[in-house]
Amino acid sequence: MRDFFEVLEQLYKKVLLGATLENDNQDYVFYLNPAFSDQAGSPVMSSECITTPGAQGERQPSPVSLSISVAPVYLKSDAQEITLLQLTVIKVMLTRILSAETQLPAKEKYREIIQVLLMSSDLDSKLTCMLQNSDKLLPHMAAKCLASLLYFQLKEKITLSNSWIVFCQKNLSEYSESDKVVYCLWTLTVVIKEIFKDTCSQKTAF
Repeated sequence: MRDFFEVLEQLYKKVLLGATLENDNQDYVFYLNPAFSDQAGSPVMSSECITTPGAQGERQPSPVSLSISVAPVYLKSDAQEITLLQLTVIKVMLTRILSAETQLPAKEKYREIIQVLLMSSDLDSKLTCMLQNSDKLLPHMAAKCLASLLYFQLKEKITLSNSWIVFCQKNLSEYSESDKVVYCLWTLTVVIKEIFKDTCSQKTAF
């Protein structure tokens, strides 16, 4: 467990600096694929949120790839700690992709990793599921990550997650004051702000 966390920390430091990642995309996906937590904060498998890092059927990275190869066993607190760090790394990676300061080789590598997470791991669906967690910190981080991911998908012309659309339609139509509605509106607001910022910057360029 600690080894798994240390690999994520190393990856976080590299992405934060905008460093180019040299290993195979699947090696990074293995460590960044978040587990879905239930209302009590424990990792679960469900028909809607399929999950744990290194799940059955995924190729585990070789020891050379990220220095350490592990088969993690999760305790409740450890699982949440790892998930929060995974979301942090993904959020920083998305920020780096959208930043003009990131060098092209690094940006392309980050983009490929996120695309693999979307296609093979249903990242957007998992983030949507995390918005329903009773813990305050995990849904908050998931919402921040999801907002960046949705904007990235719009920029890249990638189809948005049906689970997120259904989640918003369901909760906004109920006129409730639940946290689910708050996270849905907050996520939408962030995405709209980013779209306006992008539009304004393009107009300024001309």
